[in-house]
Formats: sequence, C-alpha cells, structure tokens
Amino acid sequence: MIDLLISFFRSSYPSLYIATFIVASFLFMSGIDDIFVDMYYWFHHLFMRKKFNRYRYDSPEIIHQVPEKPIAIYVPAWHEYDVIDKMLTNACRTIQYKNYDIFVGVYPNDPQTITKVEEVSTRFPNVHAVISNNPGPTTKADNLNQIHEGMLRWENKTGIRYDIIIMHDSEDVIHPMSLKIHNVLIPDHDMVQLPVFPLHTSHANLVHWTYSDEFAEYHTKDLFVRQHFSGFVPSAGVGTAFNRWIIEFVGTSYAKNIFHATSLTEDYDLALRLALGKANMLFAFKPFGINCATRGFFPHSMRASIRQKSRWVTGICLQSWKKIGWQGDARFRFVLYRDRKAILANAINFFAYVVIAYLMTYESIRFGFAAYQQLPPIVVKGTPLWYLVVMDSVLMMWRIMHRFITVRRVYGGWAALLSVVRLPISNIINFSATGRALFQYFRAAIRKKELRWEKTAHHFPATSEHVSH
Repeated sequence: MIDLLISFFRSSYPSLYIATFIVASFLFMSGIDDIFVDMYYWFHHLFMRKKFNRYRYDSPEIIHQVPEKPIAIYVPAWHEYDVIDKMLTNACRTIQYKNYDIFVGVYPNDPQTITKVEEVSTRFPNVHAVISNNPGPTTKADNLNQIHEGMLRWENKTGIRYDIIIMHDSEDVIHPMSLKIHNVLIPDHDMVQLPVFPLHTSHANLVHWTYSDEFAEYHTKDLFVRQHFSGFVPSAGVGTAFNRWIIEFVGTSYAKNIFHATSLTEDYDLALRLALGKANMLFAFKPFGINCATRGFFPHSMRASIRQKSRWVTGICLQSWKKIGWQGDARFRFVLYRDRKAILANAINFFAYVVIAYLMTYESIRFGFAAYQQLPPIVVKGTPLWYLVVMDSVLMMWRIMHRFITVRRVYGGWAALLSVVRLPISNIINFSATGRALFQYFRAAIRKKELRWEKTAHHFPATSEHVSH
C-alpha cells in the first residue's frame, strides 16, 4: 500500500509542482493590488483623516437645520409577504423625517404581497403599492422602473416633486436618521451611499456572518479608497440615495429606463454610469458622528448564499464587462479590474485549498515513511517557488489582520476572531457562486434568453432582535 502511494505521488510530482507554482503566482499578483489598496487607506486614514472622511467630524446639529426636501423611497418586492408589512411598519414608526413617501413595487400575480402593502397603507398613508404592468418575476431593475413610473403618476396627481430617491429592500432595518443625513448631503452630492452591515445573530449562522465579515471590510475601508482614488462608489442597492434629477438624466425614454431592465445588479450598473458621467459620489461612514447604517439579515444557508452571490457575480463582473467594457482613465480601470478579477480570484482561492491539502498529504508521505527519499520536495528553499510561498504566507497574514481589524470595528473582538475561521467558508461560497454565474450566463447567451430575478428568501427581525441605533 505504501509503495503504491509513493508511486502515485512520484508520478503526480510534475503536475503538483506546476499547480503549486500557478496558484502561488496568482495569489502573489492578486495580493499586490490588495496591498496597494490597504496602504492607500492607512496613509489617508492616519494623515488626512478629516479630508478622507470629511463629514464624520461635522456637528450633527446641521441635519436638523436643513429644510426637509421631498424624498421617495423605492422598495421592490416579489413574494415578500412574510416581511414587507413588518419592514414598512418599522420604517414608518422609526424614521425621524416627515416629508417622505415609500413606493413598493409589487406584481399583479403576487396578491399576498399586494395585500400586505395595502394593509400597511391604511395605517400609514405615505406607503403606496405600485403594481407592475408585467407579471413577476421580472428583474429587480424592471421592478424599480415600474416604481419610478408609479412615483411619476403620484407626482402628477398630487403636485409633489421629489428631490431625492432612496433605494431599500424589503428586509431592511432603516436607520431613523438616514433620511436626515441624505437630506443634507444631496444635492451637493449626486449619489450618497451609507454603510450596510448585516445584523448581529448567533455565531452558529456561519453563512450569514461571512456577509458581516465582507461588508465590514468593504464598508469601513475599501469604499473610502475607491471614492478618493477613482471617484466611483458602487451602490449597495440599499441605503443609496440619488439626486432624482441626475438619475433621470442618465436614463432614457423619458426616465422610464433609468435602471437597465436586463441587468441583475441594477444598483451597480446605475452607479457605474453615473461615475462615467463624472457624477459627484460619496460614501459616508458615521456622517456627523452618527453611526448610521442599513441593517438586515442575509442568507443563512449555503444554497441561498450561492444563488444570491451568483447574481452579483453575473451583474458586476460579466454583464458590466460586456456592456461597459474598460472605459475611463487608468484609475477607473483599476477599480473595474478589482471588481472583475473576482471571476478568477474566487476560483484560484478555492483551488489553493485543494493544492494545499494535496501538498500536505504529499509531505506527510515524504516524512512519514523511510522511503521518503524517493519523493523530491515540492518547495525547496532558495527557489522561486519557495520565495513565492513565503511572500504568499505574509500576504495571507496581512489579509487576516485587516479582516480582523475591520470586523472588530463593527462587531467587536469575538466576531473578529471568528472571522478568521469563516474565511474558508466565504471562499467556498464565492467559488461556487462564480461557477454557477458562469454556467447560467453562458447558457442564457447560447439559448438567447434573458436572465431573470432569482429571489432571495428574507427574514425581518422581531422587535427583540432590532439593532440598537
């Protein structure tokens, strides 16, 4: 048996060496631009803090001094009857703003969700159900376009003219002061993105916590760099406010196609078009000293998470690449590369685990038996591969350190420690989502069919679960 194993590993040596070299090389190349982003962040965070996060240190008194502009909140909904009434009721009871209306996009073949929205509207007249002309599910972008048309009809009926449009989802816990903050920041800025942080939940919900880990790093570090380096702040789809007149300008057909109906990530697509048009975009973390963020529950199962993230990969990496290409200057193209490299990075990160597991087995055979001399080492000190492995190990510890720091900022030390354990789970989900996205995208292209909205099941927190603002 031992001789058979040794023979097998001896024959696989060339393949294992090549695989190790390829994976190590890509991890190093990918890690270099990560290092650049991190160093850019720390330099500005330490030495240009007030300019880097300009509104954080302003007095909160200003948000009460600016007259309230009319705000429209868009909430797309398909089969959201389990959560939509809870979300709307909580929003109407807690939002510290008077001059706003909520428009909920529903479908004619979803009577349960329509009923829930209409029940809430009897108690809160500023809630309106906008029934789509098309049966569901279409895409979220199509739903949002239908909402916009419904808002225009309401304006024509009432004479109201909304200056700000805010996007939210049916599971969102909206911060009570978020509308006040958007009211101050727009129209000086054309788009404002507030942080999105998943709610605290049991640490046994590992999948949900992988979102917490990723959003904590992205929304306390990376978005600052993107904004200051390239001017492009991607919308998270929730907690995003737009200057209404700007987004109608980038739309076509008299503002009836603001959101590209075929896009699976209409939020990213719209923000990208705004950035290419030199719109003034802002990411606001703790503006005016207020810890203001959109909170919500994210998928708890691997299957649901893979479905959701495959939609993100399709829209951000594949559809935007096809529609937009590589426009903009070198800085803009760099952030596009950062987004789109996920297609390859997610795969390489997963295969790195496979290669490492195989390499550990190989070395165990080498050192576990007297015949180990028959197997040459894969990584020999002083060789290019050895230096790559050393540098990759340093980069890995660097990444783990930044994940710990950013998660600790939002969720505390215990969650930060556990984020290290959750890294492999996150990588497995991202790899699976990428594979699914590629399969569905090219299958749809071959069949010449449009991709449709794949709904994620949502859960709204009970009163006892509400995040403390």
